Formats: sequence, C-alpha cells, structure tokens
Amino acid sequence: MNTQHFRAASWLLVSAAAFSGASQAHTQHEAHVHGQVELNIAQDGNDLLIEFTAPAADIVGFEHPPQTEQDQSILKQALQKLNQPTLLFNLNTTAGCHLHESHVSDTLSGHSETAHEHHHEHEHEHEHEHEKHDHHDHENHNEHAGFSAQYTFRCDTISKLKSLHLAWFTAFPATENIQVQAITERGQQAATLQATQPVFRF
Repeated sequence: MNTQHFRAASWLLVSAAAFSGASQAHTQHEAHVHGQVELNIAQDGNDLLIEFTAPAADIVGFEHPPQTEQDQSILKQALQKLNQPTLLFNLNTTAGCHLHESHVSDTLSGHSETAHEHHHEHEHEHEHEHEKHDHHDHENHNEHAGFSAQYTFRCDTISKLKSLHLAWFTAFPATENIQVQAITERGQQAATLQATQPVFRF
C-alpha cells in the first residue's frame, strides 16, 4: 500500500468521525460497545474512503488472543471476510466504484506473523511506541480488542453515488447497529443502520 495515500485516507476518515461529537469519540476510544460498529465514510475527489471499526466480540465472539485451533480458525475466517469487502457491502453500480486499496487490522493477533501482515503500515509508523508500551498496551488491547478495516474505492462517476447497501449484518450477525458518519461533497451525514434497515443513502 502507498504509505502517503494511506495516511491521507486515515486523516480523512478521522475527519469524517470528528463531527460526531465528544461523547461518541469517548465511546470509540475508551471502550467498545458490544453490538455497535462504527462506519466512517469520506470522499476525496473520485476516491471514496470507507472504514469499519468493530468490537472483537461481535466479529469472532471473544476478546482474547486466539488460544485454540478453533479460535485460530474463527479469526482466520473473520479476516478473510474483512478482506473481501464485496461480501460486506455494495455501492450502487452506476457510480462505477472499484476497490483500489484495503487495509485490515486486529488487536487479537498481537505481534504474530499474521498480525504483522495486516498491521504492516500501522506498526511501521508506531513501532517505537509499541516497543515502549508493549506490555501494558497488550493488556489494554485485550480488554477492548477490536477490528479495523479501511477500503479505498476509485469511482468513475462519483456524482452518481447514491447508496451503500450493507451485508455486514449477515456476515457478522452479532452486530446490532452501525453508526455511520460521512463527509462527501454533498456535506456531512449521520445515520444508524440495522439489519432491518441496512442501506445508507448519500
């Protein structure tokens, strides 16, 4: 992944979440809310940046590093799903959006080989911080373990972008609702999606 582009994408996604307010920011950073997923969307020209942040318990059913072969298998399956965004959501086809880049990370794998592959950019930028605080941060990550997935789409006609249809609730049925924050050329939007209402409209 191009590091400069990834950092720009991260900045835009942070901006998309910023206007949701201090209380929600506190929830997002201090403790995961089981059953609740955060979805940030930001437009950058013809690029659409989409980020999901979800509690580990909702994705794999546990919040500790995988301890058994079954845990490993569940984690592997979850990462496979997160690395296939077409299984999780669909943008309306008239916008002509195609996946350009993706980055999936989790806090369950620790510093294993799999985690290194998924955390490559993140670990490179924060390796010194991890060296200093590895022990305490590892404990905190276990308490509030989670998954993060970022996707960048290039759209042929982004002006025709109308909707985002989520299949997330089918892939991860423990999710009760998805809190959406979006910043596009049309302005700022917020919405709460559920299995009975899985469509976000721009």
